[in-house]
Amino acid sequence: MSNQLKQFLLSQLAACHDEEGWFVPLHKSLDGLTAKDALWKEDLNSNSIWGIVSHLTFWNQRYLHRFLEKPLSEENIDNTETFSEPEHESMEVEWFSEVVKTLAVMSEWREAIKLCDPVKLMGPVRENSDEPWLNTIAHINIHNAYHIGQIVQIRKVQGTWNINV
Repeated sequence: MSNQLKQFLLSQLAACHDEEGWFVPLHKSLDGLTAKDALWKEDLNSNSIWGIVSHLTFWNQRYLHRFLEKPLSEENIDNTETFSEPEHESMEVEWFSEVVKTLAVMSEWREAIKLCDPVKLMGPVRENSDEPWLNTIAHINIHNAYHIGQIVQIRKVQGTWNINV
């Protein structure tokens, strides 16, 4: 049963990262997007795609470090701060670097799940917690899918979505 749980999570991670299925994966949702378009906002209360990608990178990396038992910064971070973006229209190289970083974190998650002892998936996310890693990783995948949908919607509104993608 535990190998089935790993395969379940790996399937979800692949769907969010790079395997096309019921929805567009992250890599496809970002394909061909310029830095200028990544910074575009429909209005002042909206997030940019750049901000969403920064947010995904932050939370995916933070939980990956916890899963791998790497040290975490102890700072208290307001979730709105994770939607960071440059103050100026950034160069394409910086945008490309941001995309590469978030896709790399997703690849690292897949590798971590492949290599983990399946028993770890039933273990607690943190000390004094009843929530197992299995639930947390499934929620991370749902969170990723939610924001991927936002990215596609933003691209449709701004006119940069290629319907043939």
